[in-house]
Amino acid sequence: MNEKSALFAFAVLVPLAASAQTLDQIPYAARALSPAHADLPRSAGVPAQLANEEYVEALARIVYHWAYPAVDTFGRTNMWQMMKDGPGAMLGLLPGAPMNTTSCLSDYMSPSQRWVVTPNNDTFYGAGFANLGVEPAVIQTPTDAPQGHYWTVQIVDVFTNVVHQLGSASKTPGGKFLLVGPDWKGQKPDGYIDILRMPTNIAGVFPRSFAARTPEAKARALAVLDQIGMYPLSKNAPGQQTKDCKAVAANSVYPPGVTAQIIKEDPDASRPQWVNPKTFWDDAEKMLAANPTVGHDDMAMASQARTLIALRKSSPEYKTLLDRGALAADAALHASSTYVQVGVDAGNGWQRQEGAGLWGTDWFSRAQATVIYIYVNDSREATYFVRGTDAKGALLDGRHTYTMTFLKDALPPMDRTRGGFWSLTMYDKDYFMLPNSPNGRTNIGTVSLDANELKFGDDGSLTITLAREQPADATARANWLPAPDGQFALIVRAYVPTEAVLRGSYKLPNVEKR
Repeated sequence: MNEKSALFAFAVLVPLAASAQTLDQIPYAARALSPAHADLPRSAGVPAQLANEEYVEALARIVYHWAYPAVDTFGRTNMWQMMKDGPGAMLGLLPGAPMNTTSCLSDYMSPSQRWVVTPNNDTFYGAGFANLGVEPAVIQTPTDAPQGHYWTVQIVDVFTNVVHQLGSASKTPGGKFLLVGPDWKGQKPDGYIDILRMPTNIAGVFPRSFAARTPEAKARALAVLDQIGMYPLSKNAPGQQTKDCKAVAANSVYPPGVTAQIIKEDPDASRPQWVNPKTFWDDAEKMLAANPTVGHDDMAMASQARTLIALRKSSPEYKTLLDRGALAADAALHASSTYVQVGVDAGNGWQRQEGAGLWGTDWFSRAQATVIYIYVNDSREATYFVRGTDAKGALLDGRHTYTMTFLKDALPPMDRTRGGFWSLTMYDKDYFMLPNSPNGRTNIGTVSLDANELKFGDDGSLTITLAREQPADATARANWLPAPDGQFALIVRAYVPTEAVLRGSYKLPNVEKR
């Protein structure tokens, strides 16, 4: 920084005496970020002022990454107002429900939706958000699920940390659990299997039920999903509650100014910006107000965030500095959060985030995951492999044709006894499914194999063709996963993975350009 810019920084940052708050209203930690004698003669206080400014800017970037998932999650609770009259399908596409309640779909999530990045196309979804500071919620698990059928109830805190993962993989019994916030005091009531404690008031609850592409499999998925859900403790009644997901999903609700026709013509018409860097600090303050208590791994950063929020209120100059820092941090986060760059080498050009879902203090990876595939499961429940390049390191692009060949008996090894399955899903450059896939397919995997849709080679291998244009060869056409125009990305989901997947000894095949 040259002398002129340094003097400018000194001039605009010093006048805290005329700030919007009196000194006794500003927490000590925020006041301590301003040098005691920044106004020394002959600009002698400038170096200290600039040093403090650089510290604030660096801290602001870290806080931005740390809080990004929580601001995103808290923003999604706006569904409470839209769905205040009961659960249904937001925009006719996504499960939405009032506070402390889950909704459900009666089919795979529509490829036209633009509210959730990289959803799967293997399960029927449920979703809801709780405010456990208002009252506890009842989590219900199915008492009648077929042996080997995959189902789960993923429960995350406001930061997207997976705190509880119920389901077939962990052999969770059917019945009722009581979901409570960090300040809840009490003992397990009669009739409940267990107490599920959360570190934050705001929680996301996401049921899923696997469905292969057959009428029988879809009916089985719905029968299980009808038994799963969340509802307020105040609405509890003896026995298990059931719902009709077909009826729930038929209740389409649209925000003002949005219609089904608008969504059909332009899927991006209602796409939200869940984290707006221009309002980040105000949104973070609201999120922290709703979650005064956070988990152990987030406590220190919550304190730092509150300090910066107070500092931002102390003067217009610090507000400008921190607002600029949010813009810079957002640009940096999105530059690094792509399927080309996220994760570590997992063999043959694939990458994975090790320990995904169980983030601990890895706030950087957690923020990246929020950008590219928010609400990933506990990595022991589901392992995710991503890529945005071919075998030679070139970006994947719909102009080209690619193949991915699994040798005989080398499909991803899942534990089918606990419902395990795998899939390869195609996404566009913004990490959404193709809204108008020419063969109706957005993924290939167990959903296809169980429906006998795929053709194996004479040697027992399975070759998947990734291309924008329909292949001429009959086998390639049967195994065709359509690609979009332009750049695209791939993800392999391995649900209920075996030790070979978890340890990394199993390797996926490469993606070869033809």
